[in-house]
Amino acid sequence: MEGALRRAAPLLVLALLPGCAGHRAGWASRGRYEVLYETPSVQIRRGAQKIDPQTGELVLAWAGARTPEGQPELVACDLTVFDDHDADGAPGADEILAFRENREPTAKIVFGDVRVRPKSSATLKARIVASTAKERCVVSWRVAPDG
Repeated sequence: MEGALRRAAPLLVLALLPGCAGHRAGWASRGRYEVLYETPSVQIRRGAQKIDPQTGELVLAWAGARTPEGQPELVACDLTVFDDHDADGAPGADEILAFRENREPTAKIVFGDVRVRPKSSATLKARIVASTAKERCVVSWRVAPDG
């Protein structure tokens, strides 16, 4: 029994990390994406943003960062969706609606199916902070349905 639990432990850890994946394959299996940031060492992209007609939630299909082949890996990456009601461009503790993070070294991280239920007066923003051993990138954008 103990051996079975030891073999199942990695699968349990993966089950606890829904909505993110790390690998070097393409950005998304289908659909368009927006280039948010690009240098020779780091690329940050996002997928579609839309309203789910069944739940009324605003859905960010995916957002992520990667390092091109031969560049240092990402050592940390996080995604924050927040209601920037004070218009300072930074997420305050009372403004955060969704938060995802990865602290494992990887060449690529994608946070998928990020859902928030905004107030009608919300000024939604998202921010990705991606770090390698040599570079720290901070990218923010407005979260609203793509038109």
